[in-house]
Amino acid sequence: MGKRKRKHQKPSFPWMVEEKNLFIAKTGNEIVTDAGWEKISFEEARKLFSPETFQEWYELFLENTDISEILSESNVDIDLDDESAIDNFLQRSNWTPKQVNLVVAKAIYKSHAWVRALLISTPDVEEPYFQNYEMEAIRLGVQLRKYIKEDIPVINDCKNAVRHLHGKYALIGWQPRNCVTAAHNLKISQTTKVYNELLWDEDWVDEEDCSGD
Repeated sequence: MGKRKRKHQKPSFPWMVEEKNLFIAKTGNEIVTDAGWEKISFEEARKLFSPETFQEWYELFLENTDISEILSESNVDIDLDDESAIDNFLQRSNWTPKQVNLVVAKAIYKSHAWVRALLISTPDVEEPYFQNYEMEAIRLGVQLRKYIKEDIPVINDCKNAVRHLHGKYALIGWQPRNCVTAAHNLKISQTTKVYNELLWDEDWVDEEDCSGD
């Protein structure tokens, strides 16, 4: 009698979820989320992050910034090859940009409009990873859903972000860009709640973390 062939199950990974299973039809009763950039004053942006996070950003920012533009803006004549003189100038002047681009996650449901500050933008650094910020927008939507205590979908327009979180959180779905316009257009000045870095760390409890309760 021949051996019975073992039936192998195909491995199940979040990114293998079929596109048709990601889509949730628009009903008007869902939390819409999006990630994007917003330009705000440097001082306002600084309040949203810890000193350690800010220092890391500032060092990376200087690495990716044309120092000659900073010197020109400050009317300072320093040899660009004199790194010591440039460092001294930056330390003495405490130079900072007037405005910065903030990467933010946004979630809206009826009168609730939440924003979470993710990072201060550094040119050309975050663009390849923007899917990750869309995933953080979905998590912000999950947090809003816990707050309002309603069993409703959380929607995002990034298919890959939805695909990666589809098996982790219930009722996570994809809708096209025009369905998340409200979240896309949301400005920090219009929000009912802004999460800075510290507040998010205090409030956020991942559903996986409390699965044993």
